[in-house]
Amino acid sequence: MKRLAVLVRTALRVNFCLSVLRPRELLKKRKDFWMVPLIGLGLLGLIPVLIYFLKGLRWIFNLLAPLGQQAAVLTFGLLAGQFLILVFGFYYVLSAFYFSRDLPLLVSLPVTPTQVLLSKFTVILVNEWVTAAPLVLPVLIQYGLLARSGPRYWIEAVFIYLLLPVIPLAVVALLAVGLMRVVNVGRKKDFLIVAGSLALLAAAMGGQFWLSRSMNGSFDAQAVIRVFAAPDGLVQKIGARFPPSVWATRALAFGFRGEGPAGLLLYLSLSLGLFAAILAAGKRFFYRGLIGLSERIGPRKELSRGDLERGVDGGLRPARAVFRRELRIMNRTPIFLLNGVLSALLLPIVFILMGKFDTGTGSDSARLLGGLISSKPMVAVFASALFLTMCASLNGTASSAFSREGAQFWMSKVIPVAPRIQVRGKFLHALAIAALGLAAAAAAGGFVFAIRPLYLAAALALAVPATFLLTAVGMMIDLARPLLVWTNPQKAIKQNFNVLLALFADAGILFGGYRLVKLLAGTGLRTKAVILCVGAVFGILAAVSYVLLGAYAERRYRAIES
Repeated sequence: MKRLAVLVRTALRVNFCLSVLRPRELLKKRKDFWMVPLIGLGLLGLIPVLIYFLKGLRWIFNLLAPLGQQAAVLTFGLLAGQFLILVFGFYYVLSAFYFSRDLPLLVSLPVTPTQVLLSKFTVILVNEWVTAAPLVLPVLIQYGLLARSGPRYWIEAVFIYLLLPVIPLAVVALLAVGLMRVVNVGRKKDFLIVAGSLALLAAAMGGQFWLSRSMNGSFDAQAVIRVFAAPDGLVQKIGARFPPSVWATRALAFGFRGEGPAGLLLYLSLSLGLFAAILAAGKRFFYRGLIGLSERIGPRKELSRGDLERGVDGGLRPARAVFRRELRIMNRTPIFLLNGVLSALLLPIVFILMGKFDTGTGSDSARLLGGLISSKPMVAVFASALFLTMCASLNGTASSAFSREGAQFWMSKVIPVAPRIQVRGKFLHALAIAALGLAAAAAAGGFVFAIRPLYLAAALALAVPATFLLTAVGMMIDLARPLLVWTNPQKAIKQNFNVLLALFADAGILFGGYRLVKLLAGTGLRTKAVILCVGAVFGILAAVSYVLLGAYAERRYRAIES
């Protein structure tokens, strides 16, 4: 037990290296003091989102309260949080369990496989508490305040939230251990890992949509009556895909009355049961899945500086060569590929699949919403542009462009290519990932929400310069303080504080764009004029940010210690 405590404490210290945010550290390292206003700007941009989210929860609660179905608000929040953890937790688990650079050291220590796996699982659990907090905590707090709940609710809410990631993480951990035990053979391990991961994700999403379609097909008028006749009918309907969310809701809403104790007991039993299954699987299969991950196949030629110069001068153009190098770095690291590309495509794909497979209410509601939006040109264009920009930019590729190189960044400093040219290649790579998100989001807007092509074209014209701007800002943030020392590739892109800083900056910039639209619309300008003005502003900012990025790279590359 003592060894396990030391492992967990050390892993948490390595994972959450946030000492730079302490006031004393900021005073010592004045170069990081710029983060304070940046964080403030980001929080300022997120405050309106939180306010509207809380208002929406209050409106739904007041709508359902007269029907006795207000507990469905809890089910929605818990289910959304667990689904988020289920989808993205797989990559956290896969990265921490099998691609951490500290694994060779941990294997050599006098600790058991179960202790190593448990320490990794604890770190992932803490990370998921942070990830789910913006979505789940407002729901729990708002419901407790609106329902005027007593101390019992708040105690159980803390308990339920702490257990929230256990079930989905346990499921993906068992899948990851099983996957690595099967695919970790042969010369195509990376390809098999990526293919197996995508297959598991596709199977999970396909099962969800199939279940949704079968449920919607039988949801007639009589079913509606039955749902609202039962005390927790809507809770059961929403949580039918994932029963633990129903159990947790009953425990919170009913307390020690009715089905509350049974729900709490089922929730706790399943969590503990799956946790025990992880320990058993780790003891039997964990180290077996590690065998061969670090092996090298075939000799590799070491290139001299002359070879590099000849390769640059007689081969591809430098920016194109750096672009291809970035592709290879991402493609050869399954965690980078899955996090970068899948993050850009996941949200649009979910909407597209919902539009394709949901019958009746699901698809019709989306098209009705799209029709209402399209009836107001300004709303349609700017709402679509916001959706396109978010899908294109919020994947962490730009804000981890330098951190992903890790300890190999010294190669970028010694190759005979100017930093400005290297940054151009990295910028093009980040834009290529963003283009995937733009295309998928545009397809979702036209296919699912039936947004008019003219409005989508105008939204795309706004989203492209906005994406250029956010990409340049994200790269500058990562260039200012690249995370080059990491043991886990997941940390370079998903647990990188620069990605969070870039998210804050993006939120502040988009909030500034919203205020600009509101200001211009208030002056009485026509819709076309507002669109042209906003597009011109973002275009100018994009051009200026790109020039500043190149100039900053020329100065910053020499100062970075790799």
